[in-house]
Formats: sequence, C-alpha cells, structure tokens
Amino acid sequence: MRLCFIFLICCSISFGQKDLNAEIESLKDSVLKYKLSKPDKALDFGFEVLKIADLSNPTESLIAVYYRIGEILFYRGLEADAIGFYDQSLKLFEAMPINKRKERNINLPPWVLLNIGNIYFKNNDYDKAKLKYIEALDNFNLYEDNINKNFGLSTVYDNLGSIEEFKGDFKLAEKYYNKAYEIRKKNNKIEDLLYSEMRLMILNMGQHKMFNVNKHFIEIERLYNQEQNNYSDKDFSKTYTTRNYGYAYTHMGNYYFKKNEYKVAKEFFEKSLDLLSDFPFELPFIQSKIADCYLGLKDYEKAMSLAKQNIKSIKLNLYNKERENNFKVLEKIYSEKGDYNNLIKIKDSLLNISKAGFEIDILNKMSDLETSIVLSKKTSEINESRITYNTYLFVLITCFIILVFSLVTLRLNFNLQKEKFTKILNEKIIIENDLNHKKVQLLNKSNFISQRNKNLNYLLDIINSSKNKSQNDLYEVKSKVKDLLRIENLNDRFEKHFEDVYPGFFKKLVAVSNNLTQNDLRFCAYLKMNQNTSEIAQLTGVSIRTVESKKYRIKKKLNLGKDQSITSFIHGL
Repeated sequence: MRLCFIFLICCSISFGQKDLNAEIESLKDSVLKYKLSKPDKALDFGFEVLKIADLSNPTESLIAVYYRIGEILFYRGLEADAIGFYDQSLKLFEAMPINKRKERNINLPPWVLLNIGNIYFKNNDYDKAKLKYIEALDNFNLYEDNINKNFGLSTVYDNLGSIEEFKGDFKLAEKYYNKAYEIRKKNNKIEDLLYSEMRLMILNMGQHKMFNVNKHFIEIERLYNQEQNNYSDKDFSKTYTTRNYGYAYTHMGNYYFKKNEYKVAKEFFEKSLDLLSDFPFELPFIQSKIADCYLGLKDYEKAMSLAKQNIKSIKLNLYNKERENNFKVLEKIYSEKGDYNNLIKIKDSLLNISKAGFEIDILNKMSDLETSIVLSKKTSEINESRITYNTYLFVLITCFIILVFSLVTLRLNFNLQKEKFTKILNEKIIIENDLNHKKVQLLNKSNFISQRNKNLNYLLDIINSSKNKSQNDLYEVKSKVKDLLRIENLNDRFEKHFEDVYPGFFKKLVAVSNNLTQNDLRFCAYLKMNQNTSEIAQLTGVSIRTVESKKYRIKKKLNLGKDQSITSFIHGL
C-alpha cells in the first residue's frame, strides 16, 4: 500500500511537470504572436509565465519568455528593465543541463547577447556593442540548425555594419551589409532580402548617393509587391515584410527631414504610419516626426494638436525620447507665439522626464549585467576545469586499472607458459632418457649378437680342427652352428628395437628403392648404428670381403653415384 502511494505521488509530480511545461510553451507562443502587434497583451502572457514558472527547472521556453519580455521592454525604451530580464535569461541558460538544450554547442544564447549589444549601441557605447555582437557571432557559428544560424549571422553582420556606419567607415559598413545580404540569399526569405536592401539604402543616404538610394528603394518596392501578390493568408499588414517595408518609408522620411524638405518627409512618414499601424512600437517615433514636419512647415496648429495627441497617447513612463521630442515641438510653438504661461509648463514637464536619472539607472544595470556575465563565465570556466580534471582523473584511474589487469594477465600467462615449458622439458627429458635406454638396449643386443657369433665361430674352428670326431658328428655340429648363425628370432628382436630408436627408417629406404631385401635393410640398419665393416662382419657372421661386396650391391640398388658414400647417405635419412 505504501509503495502504491509513493508511485501515485511520483506519477502526479511527473504529469504535473509535463502539464506545467505545456502551459509555459503555450504562453510563450502567445508572447511571440502579440509581441509586435499587441505588446501589452504579450507582456501579460509573459508575466503569467513568471507567476507559474519553476526557476529551479529551467527550460528553453522559460528562457525564451524572459528574453522576449526584455525585448518588448527594450522596444518601448525601457532599457534598464530589459537588461534585468536579459540577465535572468542568461542565468537560466547557465543553470540548464546541456543535454536539455536545443543547441548544445553554444556557450551563451546569441540572441540575448545580440540584444545586450543593441542596448550598448543605443547608448553610443560602440566598442562594447561590437564585443557583444562578436560574441553572438561566435555562438551563432556553433548552431547546428543552418536556417537559424544564417538568420542570426546575417543579423549580426547588419549590426556590425551599423556600428561602422555611425563611425563613418562606409566602406567597411557596406562590406558587412553585403555579407549579410549574401547569407540571406541562401534562406531566400523576401522579408530578409527587403531588410538588406533597406540597410544598403540607408548607407547610401549617409553618403548622399541618391541614385543608389532610389535604386535600392525601387528594389524594396518590387520585393514588397512580389510578396504581397504571392501571399495567400490574411493579415499581410502584420507580416515582417510589411514592417520592413514601413521601415524603408520611415528612413526615407527621416532623410528628407534632415534636408529640411518637410513636405516630402511628411508624405513618407504618413505612408510609413499607415504601413506600421499594426506595429505599436514604431508609432510614437513616426507620430513625433510628423509633428516635427508640421512645425517645419510653420503649420503650428496641426503641429501643436498632433504633439499634444502624441503625448496623451504615450502611457506611463514609456517612450521618453519621443515624449521629450513632442514637448520640444510644443516648446518651439509657444516660444514662437510668445505664450509664456504654457511655455513654463512645458519646461517643467521636460524637467520631470528625468532623463539623466534614467540613463544612470541604465548604466548601473549594465554594470551589474557585465558583472553577472563575467561571474557566469568564471563559473563556467571553473566547471569546465573540474570536468577536465575529473575526466583526466577517470582516464588515469582507468589506465591504471588496465595496466594492473594487463600486468596480472601477463604474470599469469608467464606462469602458465613457464609451467607448459617445464612440462614439455620434462617430457623431452623422459623421451630422451627412454631413447637413450633403447639405444643402450640396441647396442647391448648388437654386442650380444656379435659376441654370440664370435663364440659360434670359435666352436666351428674347434670342430674343424678336431680329429677324434667322426665325420658325421662333425657335420651335424657344423650344421647346427650354421643354423644358429642364421636364426631369425634374435634378428626380429633387433629390428623391433631398431624401429623404436629410428622410427620410419626402413620406410624411407624402401621409398628410395623397393628392390632392397630384408637382409639389405638389416645391413643398412647396421650402417645407421655406425658399425664399421669388421663389426658388421662379426654381426652377420660373414667375411669382411663379403661385407664390402654387400655395400657395393646396396649402393647400386640405391642408385648412388661413385663419389657418394653409402654411409653418409644412410646417416642423412
């Protein structure tokens, strides 16, 4: 029962975690859906995630929500608050196990680094912005997903180009922009190609190359119309293609505004206002610039009306720069009209914006963020060092175990081989002793036969010299002695002992010549035993001359040449 209860609790926790992750994933999708068209609604979804999220169990979705909230705040001009959310997304990424990351090779999420660089860029700290862009570039290069990798790389190159453009190095800026353009051609997304054309258009504006400006603007319109004609879904006005197209009109308006061509500028701004009506982030700036255009055209009534409307539409403490710009429009109008009462009110409003304090807050937050990033890097380095140390220690221990095992195996194998060698050596000694024993037996047998034959020959000599015996008796004795000399029983034993000492000798002889008789084989056996002619004569009971004749006949049967020795041939077998 207790085990069942524990099992039910584990299942409940597991399924609860899955439901929570699914809910966070759904809310994240809502944040992405509304971040440009309805940022307030997107923030509501984002803060809903923060209420239910378990920070001790970071996921890709949770990191993305923190990053997107920071992005929305950045677009609204709340850089200091945006930094806090970027910082938290970095901490969550660091705490997330590598095996749960979508991109396992990266050191830090490059989109977060890119947006931190954008904050530096917006505050004119180009050197730190460039460092963040380069760091983002290095991490994008570690992406496994080529589409996202190319999208990220092209964005980084655009931002690097913007830095060089603001520094006045137009040649290097163009190089970066073209590099981004070439990468975007691989993905072949119209909205991205349109954006690259816009960046090149802005670059040529800075150099007052109007021919190139118009060329890029015409290409932008062509790409926009092409995408619009091919677009089958609803709400084309909410696509990134429309947004980028609206940006192009905004930059064209800004260019003519700087040239004091307020009428042309106003037309471009009004067109961009219409195109970007579904992108609230862009509206305060455009509305403020249109008020500026009316001011430039000396249409004070419209300028004042629009400036007041713009200030009223900006809620809370958002878009401080645009709010300040509208107050300055009113300041100029009241100054021109000599309306000092309203002028004093406007100046008070400008003082209340507290821009300086806001910038200090940004710098403090940026400093905290840099410290956090440095600490994260140091922590990562320490963890990597520990992992490396543990890896080396594990390898060392493994190698030591393998070495010990190898030494033990070698020792056991050595002992086994030593034992086998000792056994073989003992067997060899036994065999050699047995062979020597048989050789001694064979030699003794040969000596016995030789001695017997001597004795028999001696008896024959006595009988031959005796005069007292009758001829019949002598003949009978001589006949029996000759029979003894030719007895085969002893010879059979001899051949058996010989085969034990020299196995296969007779087979080899027969293989050389099959004409050899039994007596020939026995004669060759005597030669193998190193018996000389006289010794063979004694063994066989014949004369030395007969032995020599026997040698000659056997040599002929073996087909040996005149220069070949039958004794050497026999020993070679």
